[in-house]
Amino acid sequence: MDDRVRKFLSSRDENILIVYGIRKSGKTSYMKNAIKGRKEKILYYQMKNTNERENFILLKARAENIGQPVKADDMDTLFTEIAKQDERLIIIIENAEILFRFSMKIADTLKKAAQKHRIVLTTSQTSLIKELNEDEVFLSIEKHPAKYYESFELLKSLPYAKQLQFYLVFGSSEFVTLKIDPEESLKRNVRNLLLSNDSIISEYIEHELFEDLGKKSYAFLILSILKDGRMKYSDLVEATGQKYNGLLDKQLNILIDLGLVKKSYPINKKIDRKKVLYEIDDNLLRFYFRFIYPNKDLVEMIGSKAYYEKYIEKELDDYFRLSLRTILTDYLEKASLDGKFSSIISIIGRYFIDDENEEQMAMITEQKHRIYSIFYDKRVDDEMLQKERKRIKDLTRGKAEVGLFSTNGFTFPSDGEAYISLKDIFSLKP
Repeated sequence: MDDRVRKFLSSRDENILIVYGIRKSGKTSYMKNAIKGRKEKILYYQMKNTNERENFILLKARAENIGQPVKADDMDTLFTEIAKQDERLIIIIENAEILFRFSMKIADTLKKAAQKHRIVLTTSQTSLIKELNEDEVFLSIEKHPAKYYESFELLKSLPYAKQLQFYLVFGSSEFVTLKIDPEESLKRNVRNLLLSNDSIISEYIEHELFEDLGKKSYAFLILSILKDGRMKYSDLVEATGQKYNGLLDKQLNILIDLGLVKKSYPINKKIDRKKVLYEIDDNLLRFYFRFIYPNKDLVEMIGSKAYYEKYIEKELDDYFRLSLRTILTDYLEKASLDGKFSSIISIIGRYFIDDENEEQMAMITEQKHRIYSIFYDKRVDDEMLQKERKRIKDLTRGKAEVGLFSTNGFTFPSDGEAYISLKDIFSLKP
């Protein structure tokens, strides 16, 4: 994404770029990286969640601090005056939803300013994106938390198994990963960052992350239900106690737009709506709603150490096993694009065989269908390979071949394509 922003800043078109993503997903860091080394003067301002007058005074002062004297009495005339400046500026406004809360008319003023200056807006509010995207002047790009191979710089020296566990618990949001202490154990990090009374990350999850959702309790209910894996829409309706009245759809769509929930189709049954499944699309949220959110009062009662040992530690292997699909998906996509595979992958996802059998991960290329069997903490030998090979062949009547992903390696060489180890997983470069 850095390159896309840099190219925009160097262009001469009259568009306005909007970068959007969930709160704390790293939008500000991308902005900082994109403007490094720029020769233009940069007007940067992060809108404050207060009133229009305070934001106007602060933004006006920011403009004057970079040598742009302006005479204005309100936000609209301020941008009008900035647009008249002869010198080409880079203007970055964060939390743009607050700016447009004061007046949507500001969009026309920004469009005039974009005829001379480069303008970038950031927001976490999907409703604003939808409204602005109706005007072709506004271009948007989406910023989700980094992939696993783009983060964890501080953890690169750790054993692969420990890197994997940190990723599957904490995800890859820069806001979260910078708080991890790589010298400490997973247990100590979970206790300090998620189970403590003053947990900044828990505060972020329960308040800031969901600020745009409206009816938070209903969103929290959905995530609490999805904590253990995938679920059909009809099962969600029943579990939430809702009727088919559109309310569940609305909440699901907001969670999907924010990148917190995703829906998936079997890659070989895309037209069958009954096969659609919903799941949490963020490792940290998945861990939080499975282990912490339902029992916060219990943590208070018995303490973080006892709670971790009794309610988390014993279930971690099962949690890791179910969550490995996320890292395998990222690996397959990136390794294919990097040319590490014999052919480019066209589709990755669930593979529907019949009503009794659905494999959790498969890939399709022009030459082959490959279904991956995932092993957590098991070293795969030739006997296990032959057993899986026969199972997939019998299930698919020879239409698919077997692939293996093992976190504990193989008794035979891994090749990074059919047989994938943790060494392969962590060999990828951003």
